[in-house]
Amino acid sequence: MQRMRRLLLLSVAAAWACGDDAGAEGTAGASTTAGSSTTNPDPSSGPGSSTTAADDSSTGSTPAEPGECETPIPPVERPHARLTTTAEGRMLDALGRDVALRGLNTGGRSKFAPFLPFTVDDPADLDAVRAAADEYFGRMPAWGLDAVRMPFSWEALEPVPGRYDTSYLARYEAMLDAAQAHGLRVVVDFHQDVYASPFCGDGFPPWSIPTPDPPPPTHDCPQWFAGYFSNDDLRESFDRFWSDADGLQGQYIAMWLTMANAIGDHPAVVGFEPINEPGWGTMTDLDAFKQDVLRPFYTDVAAQLQAAAPDVLVFYDGPGSDSTGIGSHFLPDGEGLVYAPHRYDQSLLLGDSWSGFDPAPALRSAAVFGAENGVPVLLGEFGYTHGAEGGNEWLTLVMDVIDERRMSATLWEYSTSPELWNGEDLSVTHADGSEREILDAYVRPWLPAVAGEGIDVRWDGTAGELAASWTAAEGVTEVIVPARRFPTGPEAIELQGPGACWTWDGERGRLRVTAPAGTAVALRVR
Repeated sequence: MQRMRRLLLLSVAAAWACGDDAGAEGTAGASTTAGSSTTNPDPSSGPGSSTTAADDSSTGSTPAEPGECETPIPPVERPHARLTTTAEGRMLDALGRDVALRGLNTGGRSKFAPFLPFTVDDPADLDAVRAAADEYFGRMPAWGLDAVRMPFSWEALEPVPGRYDTSYLARYEAMLDAAQAHGLRVVVDFHQDVYASPFCGDGFPPWSIPTPDPPPPTHDCPQWFAGYFSNDDLRESFDRFWSDADGLQGQYIAMWLTMANAIGDHPAVVGFEPINEPGWGTMTDLDAFKQDVLRPFYTDVAAQLQAAAPDVLVFYDGPGSDSTGIGSHFLPDGEGLVYAPHRYDQSLLLGDSWSGFDPAPALRSAAVFGAENGVPVLLGEFGYTHGAEGGNEWLTLVMDVIDERRMSATLWEYSTSPELWNGEDLSVTHADGSEREILDAYVRPWLPAVAGEGIDVRWDGTAGELAASWTAAEGVTEVIVPARRFPTGPEAIELQGPGACWTWDGERGRLRVTAPAGTAVALRVR
């Protein structure tokens, strides 16, 4: 195996901070000899700073702190995926670390039979599903991702009233097992679009449509979203669901409790999302719809799901029309909630060139709402149609705000199938699994778990450099350095903070950092 020369440069600037130039290469007083490690602290250096050069052929000499740990920090094993929320709108893991999630939605191809994001010859063959799921999820660690939002279909789960399809549930559980094996947290998402498949949509079972003799299911409608505004039968279906005119909400809750009882204790599951982009029926005031319909609905459903599966988080979002505009925010009652809005650029979604419309204000508005109301924010969907010009420029702006505000995010979407739902083509890969250019903008180093507070993270894609700072608490901070962007690992690691040290884990693509509680830590990776 080719050995990678890794240059460790430790900043000597007393006032070094994220975004400053003081920690750049060329620090005075450092000398390097091949195969050795030499430390020559600059007399002007502040306390806790040093400059060391080392490479993989080193015989084991240890640089002065801050630097590489004398005893390597072992991998942090996760007992389960569960997280808790704080009054400041943060998520914490079982070790008390500040956690963000970053990942993908498991696919538009999951919206219709056999309701999987990849192709298998025989969906009834669980071994084949497991093997395909292992290959599918196995690509994600190299992209530096640790979470998925995994749609499920009520139509698939309960094809006739009161009768649940155990084979579909087994396939979904096999997906969960594969996600867990690759270290991914899973948001279980009841996914619907324009209510049901007879309306060119997905999600609700056709038997729940109140209109007699609905049209046959289809997924070949490029203008499917127009149904929210123009299809009277679709709008009536939502009206009757929200008013519970036919008792359908009881069947909906029974469906969800079936899912919760089956998978609620799965170690990969971090939370449930009661419904994707809920339709508003014939209501014309969307603010009133959120406050008068969705808010009490989510309050009730969240309480029932958390009673069935204690400690799960409940993710909620608003109508799909909010995703291309700036809609009002809202907050249900309860604990363990995560606000999960969506954000698209309408031109890029249609496959046209980016209009130049800046996504940052809407994203910052959601982040501020979360911070002020003590609710974490996950950007549940965002992305662009493959080939749309300017897509990566737009996505870079989105990701910069996600880093800046420490939001969680799940990009839409990831399918490895030649079959498209309604012609939509937003996948990060081609059907054969080969990567698309959208990953150039989405994949970047980031901090999934921080033992500390006051977190600041910035990525400079042009320079290929991550800059991060935080005030340390007891524990291990983890930095994901994706193999897709850093195939041989980081070329340079710069660390500042008295007593701070790091361990690089090339197998996992993670940098682990510890520092005494209260230490101001600053890190650069490139």
